[in-house]
Amino acid sequence: MKEILIFTYLQRHLKKMFPIIDEIRKNSDIVLTVILMTQEEQAMAVEHDIEYKMLDEFTEKKRLYDFDLGWGLEPLINAIDRINPDLFIAIEVNYILRNAIRYCHEKKIKSIVVQHGAPNKYSMHAFVPFEGDLFLAWGAFSGDVLAKRNMPKEKIILTGGIPFDRTLSLVPDRNSISRILSLDPGKKWILFTTQGSGSGNMPTPDEIRSGVVETAEALANNEDVQLIYQVHPSQNIDLVTELLDGLSGGNCMVCRYRDTEELISASDAMITFFSTTAIDAVLLRKPLMLINLSDDRDFFPFVQRGAAIGAYEKEDIRPSLDRLMSGFVCSDEVYEELADYINYKNDGKALSRVMDIIYKNMGV
Repeated sequence: MKEILIFTYLQRHLKKMFPIIDEIRKNSDIVLTVILMTQEEQAMAVEHDIEYKMLDEFTEKKRLYDFDLGWGLEPLINAIDRINPDLFIAIEVNYILRNAIRYCHEKKIKSIVVQHGAPNKYSMHAFVPFEGDLFLAWGAFSGDVLAKRNMPKEKIILTGGIPFDRTLSLVPDRNSISRILSLDPGKKWILFTTQGSGSGNMPTPDEIRSGVVETAEALANNEDVQLIYQVHPSQNIDLVTELLDGLSGGNCMVCRYRDTEELISASDAMITFFSTTAIDAVLLRKPLMLINLSDDRDFFPFVQRGAAIGAYEKEDIRPSLDRLMSGFVCSDEVYEELADYINYKNDGKALSRVMDIIYKNMGV
């Protein structure tokens, strides 16, 4: 019997691992161990009927709090020693995972790292230097960015993004979403997928404030529009709500809807900073506006290639919104080229390619 160890430390990481976990569980020749760190992941695993272990089982030391990364490395190393898997699978190599991947390399345990987010110069610490055996990239765009940052090309395999398999198959129930969020299905839905300040303090607090407030004020008197702020999982929903306090107009709402991709699919247009939800919007051929008020204007190649509208100064936001609302159009040819560049083959078969690579490296 072959053994695979999967470790995650964030809820959104575990969610993206679900399809892989489900497929591995179908294989009777493999023993799978899933190790989690946080209570949020634990609740998700229970809901998804996944057998799991918590990091606490591999140490006598008590953590100081739920997301105690300083505590987490020792039990993770202990888990690798105790289980001695044939393959270690992780999402990117941020925080303690870099050390775990290095340890696997020293012990001659194979490792596969699956892409979670789009690489940029602020998040590069989660990708390189790369010490794993293989990196499974969404597409040539990610591969090109990482190769330029000295990730060995021979370790990069293009598979497509597993989350995008689902995006491509979505058939949203707009009426159901309307009931859940108290929206008017007869109005135009403009979705703003927000972000908190992340690596490199990007987007900056000022950029977040300007994007959220300027958009709300610009659309405040448009009775045909409902503006939906879908708050990022890592962002405090109250902070976004507070930004909108006192603004005129009652056509905007702040939420954390259970299914961001479904909401994108049901919406008429989308706005974001540089969230990976921009990729979903392009794959679904939604009119898209990207706000980037920093010196690094484009995290994705969407504006340059004509698949999105860019707002690069605070003063650009309102005229860019006017373009978005007046019927922004991108050609099918551009959408197809970009989709293939971002999401390898864009055929909804990324999971199948990922599993083929996993089994090939397991010798099963």
